[in-house]
Amino acid sequence: MKRTTVLIFILVLSMGLSAQFNFNEMSNKTIYFGIAMGVNVADFKVIHARSVPQNDSIRYVSSARGPGLNLGIIGNYQFHKYFDLRFIPTLSFSDKTLVYRDLYNNTVKKDITSIYLDFPLQVRFKSKPIKDFRIYVIAGGRYDYDLASNVKARRADDIVKVGRSDVAAELGVGVMIYFPYFIMSPELKWSQGVINILAPTPGLIYSRTIERIYSRTFTFTLNLEG
Repeated sequence: MKRTTVLIFILVLSMGLSAQFNFNEMSNKTIYFGIAMGVNVADFKVIHARSVPQNDSIRYVSSARGPGLNLGIIGNYQFHKYFDLRFIPTLSFSDKTLVYRDLYNNTVKKDITSIYLDFPLQVRFKSKPIKDFRIYVIAGGRYDYDLASNVKARRADDIVKVGRSDVAAELGVGVMIYFPYFIMSPELKWSQGVINILAPTPGLIYSRTIERIYSRTFTFTLNLEG
């Protein structure tokens, strides 16, 4: 029993020393890479049209959140001991739903699936080390290209068309946890689109109810870097 306790103590101590060594090594690195894996929930901020044709039955539209996945490649430039510049090209999938109500309170749902190529550029501010941990905040912007956009769809008596390009502002928080051979960083991020992505189609009943649409996303990501 004593031998087991001693072995466990030595193992924990060696892991702590290795993590500290990794912290010192990573703190002196200018550039390093990693992967980002995450899940997201996304919806739209909907701005209603000021007026709609009198013969339209649609009177109200809202957005429901849908699930999604993210997978990205991290490029990190450590230009200061407390600041990083991060570029993380990402392939992301998201589902969003527009929920319509008519004059008789009936509900109609329109699902919009997106497959994005994301190109975020972020600045990360890191705290002083707390043992093998560092807390950080991120801020930046992101350009998105939607591979599944229906903007050029020809059939469309009842769909809402969404453009291919989007630009969003991002804010987030996370924790860097130093392990012997890598850094693991759980991260929570909020993104808000800043351009209207609705492709105007006045002839479509479900489109002319809306004046503008902006994307919104909450993402939980696990970053592995080394």
